[in-house]
Amino acid sequence: MQVINLDAHRLKMLAPQPPLVLALGFFDGVHQGHQRVIQTAKRIAKQRDLPLAVMTFNRHASQLFKSQTTFRYLNTVAQKSQHMAALQVDRLYITDFNHQFAGLTPTAFIKDYLVGLNAQVVVAGFDYTFGQGGANGMRELAELGAPYFETVTVDRLANQQLKVSSTRIRGLIARGQIEQANDLLGTLTRHRRHSIR
Repeated sequence: MQVINLDAHRLKMLAPQPPLVLALGFFDGVHQGHQRVIQTAKRIAKQRDLPLAVMTFNRHASQLFKSQTTFRYLNTVAQKSQHMAALQVDRLYITDFNHQFAGLTPTAFIKDYLVGLNAQVVVAGFDYTFGQGGANGMRELAELGAPYFETVTVDRLANQQLKVSSTRIRGLIARGQIEQANDLLGTLTRHRRHSIR
């Protein structure tokens, strides 16, 4: 798997990328819901004989805008990369979530990043947001991206009627419910089952 660190400067210097299928998300924990997004993108990539790429971020948005010191990542960027490799991702773009990136208009994000990376199909979860303040969702992505790429939205994955999410997993860990947290994380790798203990 090729890992490419991105910011506005590196993006401009990046060699032209091959056409690809791109999955978007923060993917903290690479839990079962995240895996569903990536597996959907992988299936499309295989059907179209295109590389599978994932774009993620080096920090959570809350860490940029709030002085929140108690935020707990479920995995490091290095661990996230290992999980992506296990999912057979061909190319992992780790984008620097800084103030400049956070201030991008929706159109700039689509043209500079998604079109710039030569995405032919963009896949994300139903709750993916982008653009200034995260005010835009999958409907806007599909509308604004329509001239450039196809968009596929992956529906919510639920467990016991509740959405499988990184926030839910963090809550379980905080309450000491490690087995339940591990159940939502899934069994991507044996190491993964024990990585949050």
